[in-house]
Amino acid sequence: MSKFYIGIDIGTTSIKLTAVDQKMKALADLQYNYHYLTPKENFNEIEPDVWLKIVMKGLKKLFQQFSSGSIAGIGITGQMHTTIFVDQNKQAIRPAILWNDTRTQEMIPKIKKRLQQTSRSAPIAKIVSTGSPLANLLWLKEKEFESYRKIHKVLIAKDYLVLKLTGTYSTDYCDASTSSFFDLYQDQWSQEVMQIFDLPEEIFPVIHYSSKKVGILTEEIQRELGINAGIPVVAGTGDNVASALVSGCFSNHQPLISLGTSGVVAVPNEGHHLKETGKNVVTKIQVSDNSILTQGTVQAGAKVNSWWTENILHTDDFFGEQGKIPSSLIGKNNVLFFPHLNGEKTLYASPQLRGAFVGLSLDTTREAMYLAVLEGLAFGIRRLYEAMKNKEKPTYFSIVGGGAQSNLWIQLFANILQALIKRINTSQEAVHGAALLAIFGVNGSSDIEHSDYQIIQPQTQLISAYDEKYKNYLRLADLIFDYTENLNV
Repeated sequence: MSKFYIGIDIGTTSIKLTAVDQKMKALADLQYNYHYLTPKENFNEIEPDVWLKIVMKGLKKLFQQFSSGSIAGIGITGQMHTTIFVDQNKQAIRPAILWNDTRTQEMIPKIKKRLQQTSRSAPIAKIVSTGSPLANLLWLKEKEFESYRKIHKVLIAKDYLVLKLTGTYSTDYCDASTSSFFDLYQDQWSQEVMQIFDLPEEIFPVIHYSSKKVGILTEEIQRELGINAGIPVVAGTGDNVASALVSGCFSNHQPLISLGTSGVVAVPNEGHHLKETGKNVVTKIQVSDNSILTQGTVQAGAKVNSWWTENILHTDDFFGEQGKIPSSLIGKNNVLFFPHLNGEKTLYASPQLRGAFVGLSLDTTREAMYLAVLEGLAFGIRRLYEAMKNKEKPTYFSIVGGGAQSNLWIQLFANILQALIKRINTSQEAVHGAALLAIFGVNGSSDIEHSDYQIIQPQTQLISAYDEKYKNYLRLADLIFDYTENLNV
């Protein structure tokens, strides 16, 4: 009997499921959209059982197509940082606090100051931000102490689903190492953080490598699904690591750019090398792994594209709008765009940072402004990469995500990064990385086929022009940051 593997991705506004075979050929893909709650300004929450309800619906549909006996394993990924507080009955105490929640922004400076008290916790001060599990937990302790007292475990989004499917408390090194509760030097929960903030150690789950089988579907879940099979479930990992895994980022040790809701840059290295800039994510896919994925984010990401086309131009035909940009304008655009429309965490650590156009004149066209938007994100991504790069120059950059569908944007990235761009033509999303984790967990290895891809060369005649424009962008970026900081003094 052929064996199949299920991947699940708990996204911010949608949940995806996939079923793949041993060679990672996708045989079924499902997507269910949902809305999270915004009960107050700066509050983004969701009742986490909404995820379970949707996942169960998707699993039932998959089991109608594939017999339960043919499903060898289930892997899970999801939004990183989103925090769920669970009581002794394995029930959520309150709605989950999402990664993009900003209620803790006034607390962050105080948290950072306290973390800087010891040399071992000082690196955590660089990465803690609004939406971080540490900040969310301390907010609960200060604002909802009765709920805080009920906490049995603190979990991340995918960990909650693992709990509901298997009854097992667990997390993986990826979500643990980005939680701000983690000691990156010893790869364990930070004793210093617990001491500084008076946190009980028992609220943190056991940390596993991502493909570790941590349990099987409970009898209750099996009954609800109408199956009789204790299918194993692996620990899972964060969505960015899952995307990097399935793209070949770790096997080839080349940087990855994800052009999704946010613009993510991920730089892998084979050793346990910690960078000064970016989040150093411990990526133990299998038990023997000891690598770090340094990750940074331009929060607006490919969202700048839909913002410009939908909010400003009032169209969703971005391919059509891009087609109107004359080739003669490429490399000669006088308009600069600063892409940080909704704050920035990695380079500037400024939730108040906002975007800008510079160089507008009475001759400026909508095409020039649209091109500036596309160029601006590429400049922002380049600056982020240069702050996190390895000593070795990359052979190429892999680019995935919705923004990678644009031929023009991909070419701009090649020109601005001065490097080859590897665009994966077949769908390789975080949900497929989750399925690959299941394959690793069950079999110890994978027989994944090489994906169809396209290599985009930089236009050599435009490299110097874009390099000069990038220098102008850097000067603009510093000016805007200084201006924003002065506004908020």
